[in-house]
Amino acid sequence: MTRIYFFLAFTAEDKKCKSGPVDLVFIIDGSRSVRPHEFETMRKFMIDIIHELDVSLDTTRVGVVQYSSQVQNVFSLKDFTTHEQMVKAINKIIPLAQGTMTGLAIRYAMNIAFSNAEGARANVPHVAIIVTDGRPQDRVAEVAAAARESGIEIYAVGVARADMTSLRAMASPPFEDHVFLVESFDLIHQFGIQFQDKLCTIDLCTEGKHDCEQICVSSPGSFTCECNTAYTLNEDKKSCTMIDYCSFGNDSCEHECVSVVLNGFYCHCNDGYSLNENGRTCSMIDYCSFGNDSCEHECVSVLNGFYCSCNEGYALNEDERTCTMIDYCLFGNDSCEQECVSVLNGFYCRCNEGYSLNEDERTCTMIDYCTFGNDSCEHECVSVLNGFYCRCYEGYSVNEDERTCTMIDYCSFGNDSCEHKCVSVLNGFYCRCKEGYSLNEDEQTCTMIDFCSFGNDSCEHKCVSVLNGIYCSCNGGYTLNDDKKTCTMIDYCSFGNHSCDHECVSVLNGFYCHCNEGYTLQEDGKTCQADNLCNVIEHGCEYQCVSTPGSYHCICPDGHLLQEDGSSCGSCRSSNIDLVLVIDGSKSVRPQNFELVKQFVNQVVERLDVSARGTRVGLIQYSSRVRTEFPLSMYQTKDEIKAAVMKVEYMEKGTMTGLALKHMVENSFSEAEGARAASKNIPRVGLVFTDGRSQDDITEWAKKAKDAGITMYAVGVGKAVEDELREIASEPVEKHFFYTADFTAISQIAENLKLNVCPEESQGEIEVKDPCACETLVEFQQATMTTLIQLNQKYILYTMTTRLENLEKNFLTRN
Repeated sequence: MTRIYFFLAFTAEDKKCKSGPVDLVFIIDGSRSVRPHEFETMRKFMIDIIHELDVSLDTTRVGVVQYSSQVQNVFSLKDFTTHEQMVKAINKIIPLAQGTMTGLAIRYAMNIAFSNAEGARANVPHVAIIVTDGRPQDRVAEVAAAARESGIEIYAVGVARADMTSLRAMASPPFEDHVFLVESFDLIHQFGIQFQDKLCTIDLCTEGKHDCEQICVSSPGSFTCECNTAYTLNEDKKSCTMIDYCSFGNDSCEHECVSVVLNGFYCHCNDGYSLNENGRTCSMIDYCSFGNDSCEHECVSVLNGFYCSCNEGYALNEDERTCTMIDYCLFGNDSCEQECVSVLNGFYCRCNEGYSLNEDERTCTMIDYCTFGNDSCEHECVSVLNGFYCRCYEGYSVNEDERTCTMIDYCSFGNDSCEHKCVSVLNGFYCRCKEGYSLNEDEQTCTMIDFCSFGNDSCEHKCVSVLNGIYCSCNGGYTLNDDKKTCTMIDYCSFGNHSCDHECVSVLNGFYCHCNEGYTLQEDGKTCQADNLCNVIEHGCEYQCVSTPGSYHCICPDGHLLQEDGSSCGSCRSSNIDLVLVIDGSKSVRPQNFELVKQFVNQVVERLDVSARGTRVGLIQYSSRVRTEFPLSMYQTKDEIKAAVMKVEYMEKGTMTGLALKHMVENSFSEAEGARAASKNIPRVGLVFTDGRSQDDITEWAKKAKDAGITMYAVGVGKAVEDELREIASEPVEKHFFYTADFTAISQIAENLKLNVCPEESQGEIEVKDPCACETLVEFQQATMTTLIQLNQKYILYTMTTRLENLEKNFLTRN
């Protein structure tokens, strides 16, 4: 289509904008909603802005893109370098007159118009001015955000019917500087003035309130107003009126004459018509010729539009574009028993799955699959929808193959009612007893046959029935003789009277012990105690043995203390300690040996003076990880500790001895877990028990443990590595390192292990006891008795010495 313009030639010298370099692209709406005179205003808007710009390849470059349902590149940033070239190209723009695909136009500008290939420059501001009069028919928010992200500054100019939400979604922030909405295209020049201010250097006109409608021309200390080309200045010397070239006579235009700015006019057709090539006459627009893709079948053109029509057998849908085949079944498909299927210009009947259509082509009958041959069913074939199944006679159940049958085993439903055996029969079951039993009257329970009831005369004492026979039994205290019939009283002393210290005396159902003269039978009824034990036993007392009723004890001279063995005397006695036992729970230990390890721990505990203020004991177990079984603060008696040890569960898995030492140093000997403060000088003792090589390094934490003042003992068994044990043990290593090849020997290590530290070596915490407590009173009484006995012994020794000296003198005198 060709549009003819009429221009009147006149010139005016323009004042050019002295802006920095910028790449400017106009994106103008050419949709059918933009009327011809409005499009001309938009054309003038672009020309006015371009006239004010300093256009060249080095300063401002300008491009123009028109869009509707498609995008048209009017000219690129690289195409023109003069105002005249650009104005000429703008005047040749013909509106596309289709839809409003604004998002498509923004994407084109971002990907193509502002590309290097189209003349866009790097490090130069990229500015896009979008002018539209309607709501976009596609999405703009995402593509506009991408364009802004790529560095394009977007101005959105909306006219009349434009949607403010869409304008804000397109424009760059702040919106008050980049979004403009005017009531009509006639007011669009307001945005042009503001945009020129943003790009151009301010002159005298921009600094004063000149009130010029179109052009302000600065002069020294003043300004004058001028009008754009094709406009005349009104008498107020400020406002302008466009020259109406149509008033000179527009007889050549068939419909309407439109004056334009560029010194002329053009012919415009009424709504629904397009201008012919002669630029004068008009023809009705064939809207179908633009592409009737929106009509599914047929497009019919009418004035100012078109409508869609459907092929025969189809009906137009509510969207007035697509077509749907007429569903003849909707007119009433009562004649079809099950399902009606519409086809073009008709319908037919169809049966549901598992049914076949009868000859009347309306009704359906279920398919009898058994008639195809039911040889696979052992008993009966039963037809069902879409197939068949096999059924068995009464008393039978169908097998997993769903074809064959097996008699029902009623015993398998639970034969709890039968005490011994359940025997299945057709449609039921009965109970049967094992050999040697008879079925009771309830026909369910069984009773063993009592063979003694047949006569037990051969047994001297008792006849005992057993399964399928008898045996003889003797009364308590008697034993059955070799003839298996008669009985003899048991001589319990003949089994060995080692339990009696002296003499065993047999009686019925037992025995009693009797002591020799000078001895007294003790409460246990077995042991005999001499009146003075110190005279008849190896008491082992280093200094002196003191007999007491049924017992004895050792005493030491003044200045010496009785040691833990209860017999030797010395100047050192056990002190209180904080003891943490670290036991190996790795897989190589094995469960039965782990029980021996726990017994070993309890042997060690048994030798300690455990209390809150005395010795405290903690236990950790390790394998591939470390677990605190109980901390130092948890238990305060031996019995509590030993019970807790026996409840410890075996961990299994690896042997991370280094990790266990780290846990002991950082956690087990902390005050939070019950270790007493270092200021109290309570010795800290660690005992490591292991049966193999460590899977991690022990050097660092073995050293840190000893550096922290912890006395370290190392006990190894089996495959334990001696070098590792010696590295763990404190100096001297020989007193702190123990090894045995067999787990059964660790109890001996427990007997030999000395964990005690003398008070001279560490000033430990002194336990302050309540003088009124029962335990304190008993201890005081025992200490008093010991002192009295010692004093008494001194007197006896003094008396005996004096008498021996007198006897010696008498003997010498007689001789």
